[in-house]
This record gives sequence, C-alpha cells and structure tokens, in this order.
Amino acid sequence: MTVRIRWQEPLCTALLATTMIGTCQASAAAQPAPGSDGYVHVSPDGTVLGPDSYYPKDGNGGYDVDKYSLALDYAPYSMLLSGKATITATATQDLSRFDLDLRGLTVRSVSVDGVAATFRRVGEHELVITPKTPLAAGKRFTVVVGYDGRPEPLTTARGRVGWLATSGDSAVATGQPRSAMTWFPVNGTEVDKATLRVSVTVLDEFAVLGNGFQVSDVPAGLGRHTVTWAEDTALAPSTAMLGIGRWEVERITLPGGRTAINAYHPCAVDKRKIGGRLPEVLEFLTGKFGDYPQSAAGGLFLDRSLGYTHGAQTRPVYSRAATMADLVYATAYQWWGAGVTGKMWRDTLMPESIAQYAVWLWDEAKNGVDLDRRYRETVTKVSEDPAFWAPKLTDPGKGAEFAPTTKAVLMVHALRRLIGDEAFFQIVSGFPAINPQGNQNWHDFELYVSAMTQRDLGEFNAAWLDGTVRPPDALLYPGR
Repeated sequence: MTVRIRWQEPLCTALLATTMIGTCQASAAAQPAPGSDGYVHVSPDGTVLGPDSYYPKDGNGGYDVDKYSLALDYAPYSMLLSGKATITATATQDLSRFDLDLRGLTVRSVSVDGVAATFRRVGEHELVITPKTPLAAGKRFTVVVGYDGRPEPLTTARGRVGWLATSGDSAVATGQPRSAMTWFPVNGTEVDKATLRVSVTVLDEFAVLGNGFQVSDVPAGLGRHTVTWAEDTALAPSTAMLGIGRWEVERITLPGGRTAINAYHPCAVDKRKIGGRLPEVLEFLTGKFGDYPQSAAGGLFLDRSLGYTHGAQTRPVYSRAATMADLVYATAYQWWGAGVTGKMWRDTLMPESIAQYAVWLWDEAKNGVDLDRRYRETVTKVSEDPAFWAPKLTDPGKGAEFAPTTKAVLMVHALRRLIGDEAFFQIVSGFPAINPQGNQNWHDFELYVSAMTQRDLGEFNAAWLDGTVRPPDALLYPGR
C-alpha cells in the first residue's frame, strides 16, 4: 500500500451543509471589545458560545493570524533566548488596539506595519498593543515583536509543558495545552491556525528540529549556524514544537518514496527501533483513516520523562518512556488532533479518543488482541468505580482535559460495536477528510455520526459523552 500524503486540502462535501459542521468567525457584535483578551467562540448557527470555559483569557478577538515567522537566537549554557516574531494577520473588525499571548520574557519593542507601537503587559500573559494608526476591518497587517529572556514552562496535571531546557544540553518546546505562549507571542486559541516558520541561530554543535521541512542551514559567524524550518500547512498553536540539541538525525524512506525525519537525543538512540517503524505505522493508519493529511512526518525522541506524548504537527515529541503505542497514537494524532482539532479545550477528548483508539486498532491487527475481550476486562475493573465514570467526556474540567482518556477509548469501542465496522470506519476516515486542518467540537461530531448512520444516538451520547455514571448495560455492551 502506498502512503498518500495530502498536498492540497480537499473541498468539503455537501455533508457539511446538511449537518452544519464548520467553524464560524464571530460577528462584529459578538467580538470582544478591541484589545480585550479571550477569543469569543461562535457556533455555525450564530450562537455566541463565549470564551474558552477553561482558559477564558487565552486567545484574542479582532484578527486572524496568517503566518508566524520567528527569528530566534539561543544560548544553551545560559539558557537565554532572544527572539523577533513577525506576525502577519488580518483584522476582522476595526482595531484601535489588540492583544497577543506571551508568558514571561521581556518585550523590547513592537511595531505595526513598520511603525513603532505602544505596548503594555497585563495579567499572566497579555501583551496589549496599540498601533499608532487604528486598523480597519479587513486590513492585512504585520506585527514585529522583539523579546528576550529565559523561557519558563507551565506546570499541568500531565507534566510540564512549553519551553523545557537544561543548561548546556537540549531545549525543547513541547506539550499542550498553552505551550506556545511560553516561547513566542501568539494568538493562543486553537481555532486560529496559521503557518509557522522558525529560524534558530545556535552553536554549531547543536542541531535544530521543527515542524514541517528544513528550509536551510547556513553559517552565522564563528562557531554558529542558523537553521530554518517551515510548516506551510496552518497549525494550531498547541501543535507547534521546537527542539534544540545534539540530536542524531535519521532520514527514513516512507512507502511511496517520501522521506521522514527522526531525531534522537544521544541517550535515546535505543528508540531507533521504535522510530524506524514509522513507515509501517503510516501504512497501517492510511488504511484506516485515509490519505495522510500532513506534508511531512517524523519525530523527536528525548532522554527525559515528560508524562505524555506530544502529537505535534508533522513532528511528534516522545519522552524517554516512549513505546510503540506512543508512536501509533502520535501518528494517528496527525489525522485526529493536528488535522481535525477541537474548538475549545473542553473538546480535547473528541479527537483524542480516536487517536488513542488507533492503538487498539494496531493491537488488533498486528498483535492479535481480542478487543472485545480487552474492552470487557477493562470495564470489569472500573465498573464499580464512580470516580472513573464521573468526568463528562464533553466537559472533563479545567486541567483534566486528558484525564478521562481510558473512558473515552471505551466509548469509541462501544460506538464501533453499536454502529458496526462499516459505518465506524467510514466515520473515522470521513470526518478528518471533510474537515482538513479544521476545528470541530463534540456537537459537530455527534451530528456527523448521526448523519452517517441515519440513527438517533441520543441515548448513547447522553450516557457516554455527557453521563457521569456507568452507562446501562444496553449501551455498555451494545449488540451483545
């Protein structure tokens, strides 16, 4: 089988119209006042949903980013970062001021369309910018932010995310949620996807790895070089990554002749036996989910424990404890997560559930695992545990976005048994295909499943997605 890499986004089918799936920019009336923080979400039918319920101050209204272009200079021994971020955006309303998200670091200068702008820091991560001349709705503009400092990561229930550095060794930007704001100014909402180009100047002994493709590697004075990476497919801020270290880089051939790039910390080279199986995993998942939706592939294998695998777009980041299951999950995330992404953080488990279930599919096909038996055994273990069933998959709670993952995977298997394999695999391949690099929420997914199956799944959704107790046996063991 040939792994077909999708180079152009396909047109959405008519099903989009019939199920009202899609994103919708907030109208001028629904947008926050210019300069206020917190991206306002609006449903396709015009209903104002408000800011993200978990992180209401993340993201900003009034503009859409087209491209981030970062020029970074990193000193590995002092762990100091100097940066110039050039952000190209389009105003979606008249703007007398606007915000970007940047946590920590010192902002030295800001200009808008080449003219110095005034700026101030507000709260934990707001950079409020007032251009000399207000921006009219529809105007395309460029912001340049000069900044420096020692980036600090964020602590989450899963582990530390954002900029992780060790003096004299590697510096890695990874993890989710909210990781991007720790190392560059960003519109920190998942629905404002943009392209990313990163140039890093560092000592010659250090290699650089980023999203997408390496564009160049040129000398930058005595003992230093500048490496540039570019991802020309718009990505969500949480799927951005960067790795600076003494990586051992390996290029492997994918089915069809394309090349993937893996990189390993010198203390993680034993992970080559996992990374080297990427072509096999891609071929398998292409058979389940359809054409590979990204323009590049590969991964970064670290020597440190993270507590998670980061499915960064085109280049996932793996911890020291990575297994084949992590490789399968992170590769599946390129369809379900980096490809079709949630709208708010409460929607995290919508794509996450399918990406995690891909590991079950792999075990079924490659390891001969009886998934019905695995499902029954798992349910038996947690059947009488109220805490396991308590989180809503549609709204697990701030800081617990990824916590009920096992419950979410059980839901996917129950759904598969309820609707049958033919409909199930049409759905897991069709939903990303009609939403290439798009944002969807649980409601969109429910509408799509109902449309594809022509069934009323209200009871199943109420019990599994919104339920806080063990589903009844008829929905726990559908078709039994």
